[in-house]
Amino acid sequence: MRIGIDARLYGLEHAGLGRYVMKLVDNLLVQDKKNHYVLFVNSNHSKEFKNKKRLTVVVTNIPIYSFSEQLILPIIFARQNLDILHVPHFNAPLLYPGKLLLTIHDLIKHDSKGSATTTHHQWLYSIKRLGYLFLTSLIAKRSVHIIVPSEYVKNDVSKRLGISSKKITVTYEAAGDSIKEIALSEEKKKKVLKEYHLSRPFIVYTGSVYPHKNVEILIRAIEKHNINREVDLQLALVCSRSVFWQRLKDKIEKENLQKWIKLLGFVPDEKVSELYSLALALVHPSKMEGFGLTGLEAMGVGLPVISSNASCLPEVYGDAALYFNPDSVDDLVSCLEVFIKDQTLREEYSAKGYLQQRKYSWVRMVEKTLSVYKKAIKK
Repeated sequence: MRIGIDARLYGLEHAGLGRYVMKLVDNLLVQDKKNHYVLFVNSNHSKEFKNKKRLTVVVTNIPIYSFSEQLILPIIFARQNLDILHVPHFNAPLLYPGKLLLTIHDLIKHDSKGSATTTHHQWLYSIKRLGYLFLTSLIAKRSVHIIVPSEYVKNDVSKRLGISSKKITVTYEAAGDSIKEIALSEEKKKKVLKEYHLSRPFIVYTGSVYPHKNVEILIRAIEKHNINREVDLQLALVCSRSVFWQRLKDKIEKENLQKWIKLLGFVPDEKVSELYSLALALVHPSKMEGFGLTGLEAMGVGLPVISSNASCLPEVYGDAALYFNPDSVDDLVSCLEVFIKDQTLREEYSAKGYLQQRKYSWVRMVEKTLSVYKKAIKK
């Protein structure tokens, strides 16, 4: 088989999508000894695939979500005479004439809408949103098969886009291996806390601060706990700087919450490992997720997880997280206070987390993806 993969999103600079594409491509090239792959990659990553066997690299510097995707990409893809093309996002070119397989990670943009969710002017946002809704529906129906990361997303795609569930396969993702469990000396602990202006106890949130991530409820919960309790609890927010990050920063400063809410910006993985080793828990307050990698990464290093009970999170985390209603500040405050008081419970969830994250594997994800390729080509 000659399998094409649109790998323009390859690389951690593309966040969760980038990690998925990296793990997919890197593991396919190791595990699959039979098929030939054609990778369409940006020039900044093309050198990483030098001298790889059964591989053709096509440098493709077409911007994501651009008109060129729809006008030029179909030609570039078609020239390679592929048996199947895997596009790991909803942004596949509608005019591509060959067999097309999609990965749809979520349909968050169907629900997360409005001026608070964009950096564009309202008129441009409205046009882009209509384009997204139109393209996603047509591409999903046009594809021979769709891969999703959870049963929740499978059901969502089937219901919203009118796709038969038989045409959708779940390939669970997995935690990365860059966040490691470490033991710090007392001196090192003090140094880390000083570096990030933190004091214990503190909880940690890792991820973007888009509105659907629901970080606002975390801030309100910290504020409510600290007003009513003797022990102050801090929140360490690990998030790359963006327009949404700046909006949150302005809000925190306006409300004078800097002593409790620490916006750390981007933190490299080795430093995240240090923070995880000192934190009380990781809190995942999101209202919409396709999978939920950050919770699994925390579980993998023994950090207990408090999670919202929304979307796919209970499916992915099982009984290894303490759940709360993402619309209830009081519910989250109760969970935080239980963890602060009960070390035995924290240890119990830490042990459960170790076991839960081991249920997921990038190797198994790729094995299942390969079986999807074989079935899809026969259609």
